[in-house]
Amino acid sequence: MPGVNSIRLLTGNSHPELAQLVADRLGIPLTPCICKKFADQSIDVRIGSSVRDEDVYVLQTGNSPYTDPNDSLMELLILLSACKTASARRITAVIPSFPYSRHDKKDKSRAPITAKLVANMLTVAGADHVITMDLHASQIQGFFDIPVDNLTSEPSVARWIRSKVENWRDAIIVSPDAGGAKRATSLADALGVDFALINRNRKREQNKRIRAAQKKEMGLSSKSSFDDLRSGLSTPMSSSVLLDGTGLNAGVGATSQPVGSSSVSARLTALKNSERANAADVSSATDQLSHLSVEGQAAAAAAAAGSKHVYSDIANGVKCAETGEWIMTDGEGHRVRSGGARDRNESGTEADDSDDETSTRMEILVGDVKGKVAILVDDMVDTGRTLALAAKTLEDAGAAKVYAIITHGLLSGQSVELLKKLSLEKLVVTNTIANAENAAQSGGKLEIMDVSAVIGETIRRSHHGESISQLFRQDAEMMF
Repeated sequence: MPGVNSIRLLTGNSHPELAQLVADRLGIPLTPCICKKFADQSIDVRIGSSVRDEDVYVLQTGNSPYTDPNDSLMELLILLSACKTASARRITAVIPSFPYSRHDKKDKSRAPITAKLVANMLTVAGADHVITMDLHASQIQGFFDIPVDNLTSEPSVARWIRSKVENWRDAIIVSPDAGGAKRATSLADALGVDFALINRNRKREQNKRIRAAQKKEMGLSSKSSFDDLRSGLSTPMSSSVLLDGTGLNAGVGATSQPVGSSSVSARLTALKNSERANAADVSSATDQLSHLSVEGQAAAAAAAAGSKHVYSDIANGVKCAETGEWIMTDGEGHRVRSGGARDRNESGTEADDSDDETSTRMEILVGDVKGKVAILVDDMVDTGRTLALAAKTLEDAGAAKVYAIITHGLLSGQSVELLKKLSLEKLVVTNTIANAENAAQSGGKLEIMDVSAVIGETIRRSHHGESISQLFRQDAEMMF
């Protein structure tokens, strides 16, 4: 078995501070290498000492304030290739923040799965093994034909909470969306505390824009056969939905019947069997059927949580149980008043349907945070809008204090300025991405958590053939 001396740790320009911390943890020097650009902006890499027959680890994070993410990726690929041609015995890519991790699925027509492309490039460049941390989607591990160790920051987070949060035993762990529920419950179990979930519905307006674009592309009129289907279903039924925390259709008038998914399903079958039906009609009907299912699940979650101020446009009419106000929508889902005009904001333009527009999104808190310290946990924060909405939801629900602990702090654009305005006690990010400058500008609201011990111990165990999963047992934080 090779000794610790045969480990070679290299790094590019993306995060030299983290690489030095890991080297100090291992008790080895960084192998000298230079990454620079020629006048034409192409990247040149030079390794300053022999790596022949060595166990080489190349540490390069995917996002950095020092370099463009594409430059960071190219530096990593060239370093891997250089080590391969220099006869390294084994080459491991250590990527604390995986690049393009949000591009992990084909969520719209002609969308690339860029994370798969990155996986292919790493393998072709010469990587025999990949170490990363808190992948945005765990299925990215399946994009590789080589071993991937997806580390978790949970032991470091648990240790931080125990040492920095007063009365942490009475705290509650909160996931800002359904996708992070597993992460929140795992941390809550490790700490022995409760957890809560914020259920978000943000796809509705995106689906409308996609359907409109599809109609335009196909040259269809604004009233396709599927629009006639919706009109035909809603005309005799004057459909309405009331969400009052006790039942999904409580208080609906005697002449009102909600449009069910079975009606749309029957029409979809008819469309498929019709010789005149085109692909756009069937696609639109399929989207509507899926829309009804998703909205029904969200409504059920609202009822279970006792929410009394939730709107939904499952059908053509919506009633708010708290105010008693009926909100009618047209065939495109826009709010209309009794005179038929669409609802407009103060500027006179139609209400914004962007992803961060709260009037077209339901934020449903499932769990009791009143009087408790709420700790939001997530894998990454970029612009900070999702974090801001979640913090506001918890504040409105009566949380005594709100913390946020995020693994990867991308903090793009004006996110630091937004952070200063939030009612967060503290935003904690790990040092998978360099954020020292952002922390200095945050007015004390941003704190950086060091995970170099986890990465260093993983490298040591990998080199000696020891178990890495043992690092993430319930008592794992005691190992560091």
